[in-house]
Order: sequence, then C-alpha cells, then structure tokens
Amino acid sequence: MTRNRISLVTLASLLIALGLSATASAQYLTSARAGFVNRVEGKAYILRADSEDGEKGRASLGTQMRDGDRISTAADSFAEVLLNPGSYLRLNENTEVRAVNTDLTSVRFELIKGSVIAEVGEVNKKAPIEITTPYGALTMLKDGLTRIDAKESATIVAVRQGEIYLGTRNEFAANKAFKIGRGKVATLTASTQSGQIAKSDLAKLDKDAADNFDVWSFNRAQTLTAANVSALRRSRVLTAFAGGWYYNSFYNCYTFIPYGSRFFSPYGFGFFNNYGDCYYYNPYYWYGNGGGYYGGGGGGGTNIPPRVVSGIDRAPIRRGAEGRTIDDSSIFSSRSGGFGDFGGSRSVSSPASTSAPAAIPASAPSRDTGGGGGGSMPSRRP
Repeated sequence: MTRNRISLVTLASLLIALGLSATASAQYLTSARAGFVNRVEGKAYILRADSEDGEKGRASLGTQMRDGDRISTAADSFAEVLLNPGSYLRLNENTEVRAVNTDLTSVRFELIKGSVIAEVGEVNKKAPIEITTPYGALTMLKDGLTRIDAKESATIVAVRQGEIYLGTRNEFAANKAFKIGRGKVATLTASTQSGQIAKSDLAKLDKDAADNFDVWSFNRAQTLTAANVSALRRSRVLTAFAGGWYYNSFYNCYTFIPYGSRFFSPYGFGFFNNYGDCYYYNPYYWYGNGGGYYGGGGGGGTNIPPRVVSGIDRAPIRRGAEGRTIDDSSIFSSRSGGFGDFGGSRSVSSPASTSAPAAIPASAPSRDTGGGGGGSMPSRRP
C-alpha cells in the first residue's frame, strides 16, 4: 500500500513537472498591439517617436514598437515584426518602416523605403491591415502574401497569394478602392489614384522570380511552423492551446497558435492548436491545391521547388486537409531529420539579390543581438 501510494505521488509530481515545463517552453504573448519584433538577422535599429536626441537604438527580439516609432535594417539584414495574430511584416535589407497605428483593431504601417513582405493570416474584415507607401495606401483584409518594393519613382506591389486593395480602409469601406488580385503586379506612381489604376500599370507576376529576401521570408514561415509543432509536442500533456502568439525557446521566437484546430499559411505550411492534429497532418508538404502532399516526410529526399517561395505552389489558399494521414515516424523522429523538437529546417536556393541603397547608419548598442536559436524567455521592452 505504501509503495503504491509513493508511486502515485511520484507520478503526480512527474505530470505536474511536465505541465510546468510545457508552460515554460511556450510562453503566451499577451501584447494587444502590433509591432512586436519577432526576429532580427543582422542589424536592425529603432527610432522612438518621443526620442529627444533622434538617436536610434538596436532592435531585437522583444522590442515593442509604439505609434510613431521607426524600425530600419542595415545592409545584409532582415527583420520580422508581428502584426495581428497569424500575420507578419518582414523587412528586407536597407528598409525603413514606421508604425502609424499598432492597435490591433486598426493596424497601419508606413513603408518609407526598401522592401517588405506581408504574410497575412486570419484577418477580421472589420479590422483590416493597412500599409501606406510613397505612392498610395494598400488595404489587406484577406489571407494573402504580398511583396511591396518602394523605389524612387514608383511602388511595386506583387500579390502572390490572396488579394489586396489600392486605397485606405476608409476608401475600401466606401467602395472606392481598387482590387489587385492574385498573380498581379501593380506599379504605383504619382499619377496613380485610389480606386483606379491604368491597365498599363498592371502586369502578370513572374512566379518563379525570387531573391534572397523572398527565400528568407519563406524560410521564416517554415521555421514558424516547426516552432508551432515543437511547442505542441513539448506540451502534449495538455489538451489544446488558446489561439495567439506563443514563445518557443528552442527556435527563440513567437509562433502562431490558430484559434481553430488548424490553419494553413499562404506559403502552405500548417499551424495547429493541439498536438493531436499536428500528429496526423504534415505541415511541411501540404501545398493546398487538392493534390495532396509534395515530397516525402522529415528532412530527407525531395527538394522544394523555388516557386513555392512565391506561395503555395501557384494554388488558391486551402483550409482543410481532412482524411489525409501520414507516417509520423518521418516527421517526429530525430533520426529522419524531422522537425519535431529539433527540426531539420531546409533552405531554398535563389539567385543573388539585387543591389540596394546605402546602409542606414549604425547607432546605439542594444541589450542583445536578437539572434538565433535557444535562449531564455526575452524580457519585454516598455
């Protein structure tokens, strides 16, 4: 009797320890604002709107942008900023972006110079995301993937998945915004007006064209889904997570936990909110056009074609994958190089990136470099 009682106490202690470990490995982000810096590779700087001396500081994981703040990247550097849950704004090198409004009900950012990629997930139609550029505002209220390049004489808008609208959210509400559909490239100039654009300013997207920035954004999407599965795998003693952003210490970033059972990003990667779902569905190879999976499991074998960098294999976004099962040993076994806890992240090669403007001057050092894997839970900046 005594031995059985001791065994029960030991088992209970073990379950409690596992639960605490799961909670610690997937810290929930309670931020009610967009503009949280989730990743920096290289050097990124932030200029606070209330800065008295105009001096920039280093931006890194945990930096929270406030209304009016500016974030910029140096040469050979990238950054990722969280928008609403499930949506990201990624910055190319030599890019500067201002946070106009970080309230989740009216997210608005301004692209001052450079290039950004907006990966937009679940969006409340009453709270669309707006990005202003030197040659017009863009409104996003559906899932999609859009690259925006601000050049001296024009803004180039490439809609790779989903759709966006040329115009502010107010112009969209008044039915005065121009729709730019999937697979289109729009050139916005000083003569472009909200609600209309010349046919000569629209072109077909070259879906095989990709530079280093496109590849980095793709690889970030791949890492985030690996972090999602890793967080759920570590916490499989729990039933499910609430939707939102969760911190994964192994990948040293926040990943998205969908509010429903599963969600597929514009790149085709799967996100889940409980371990049971991700156990049966392979988020690496479902590319969403009704054709099933691309390639085999884990980290072996087939190379992902470069065109996937531009979205889910040229197909419309698909939400379901019901009835499709996989051999879990190819995903969750470290022997196969799968992504489980120690994910074998695969990269995609690309042609050399095009030339960029001069680097933004460096400034004040930061508390950390905002770099790679592992590490303790980051502290939040006020």
